[in-house]
Amino acid sequence: MKTRRSEVASALAAVGSAGLSGQRLAETLGVSRVAIAKHVTALIAAGYDIAAVRGEGYRLVSLPIDLVPVEVERLVTDPLWVCIEGAAETGSTNEDCKVLARSGAEEGTVVVAARQTAGKGRLGREWTSPEGGAYLSALLRPPCAPSEVASFAPACALGVAYGLEALGLHPRLKWPNDVQLDGKKIAGILVEMSAETDRVEWVVAGCGVNVRRSECCFQDGGFVNDVVDASPSMVAAAVLDGLARAYREYLAGGFSAMRDAYEARHTLAGVEVTVRDMTGAIVASGVVEGVDASARLVLSGPDGSVPLVAGEVTLRS
Repeated sequence: MKTRRSEVASALAAVGSAGLSGQRLAETLGVSRVAIAKHVTALIAAGYDIAAVRGEGYRLVSLPIDLVPVEVERLVTDPLWVCIEGAAETGSTNEDCKVLARSGAEEGTVVVAARQTAGKGRLGREWTSPEGGAYLSALLRPPCAPSEVASFAPACALGVAYGLEALGLHPRLKWPNDVQLDGKKIAGILVEMSAETDRVEWVVAGCGVNVRRSECCFQDGGFVNDVVDASPSMVAAAVLDGLARAYREYLAGGFSAMRDAYEARHTLAGVEVTVRDMTGAIVASGVVEGVDASARLVLSGPDGSVPLVAGEVTLRS
């Protein structure tokens, strides 16, 4: 669902350097010129460089450098996303999205940010979230049992890969939910949920993507702008559209229907690994056979095949 502000941004982006008068914008969008002026002022405050030229009207000079909610809204195409909120900075988009979920927000609500001060990763780790990244959390309400959500994070990782592929990238997946580029981590997914005994109430799928380098370095990883010229807002919109595609596939057939697509991008097949639990204790070692229909990592060990639901995977030296 597009807001009037993103419609103004879209109209200015469409005409480029030609410019568009406030009166023409007002007539096209069915609002007053005063309303258009207010939207333009808000867009400038958000990071759009918009010039007002006498006789030409408004002219979009450049788009925001960092992630901006209205720019993500302008670029996203999938109708699943009904509301995109956010700010330049927040503590955690996942925490913000969970507040909205508890208040009854509609499925397809998204929170984005240009940086986080209290970002979270898997297993309770801190996620470094400086400027230059795309940070987002999406609210979903899948009609499934809590036991089925274990396979949801790998499904979301595949969705992130779909989105990055739409930008011309060639990401790979490291079980369960890391996305890599040229062998380095470029994105991670954190899935949190609220559920009753027999059904999921809501799921918040959070994702952070390293888009461009900043003065405050990311965790050791890859960067989108090392390969393709894309803004954080463009990356966030592409990732959201990829997540929407993966979500529909998941609802239609579960992870089993997505398994082949996941395995085609999986980087661990045939690799000897060690898997640890959240305390650091080793739970299994062996050669990765693949990922099964329930999104479990299957290792070939001394005692045969061992399926693992969760864990931290490291390559064995």
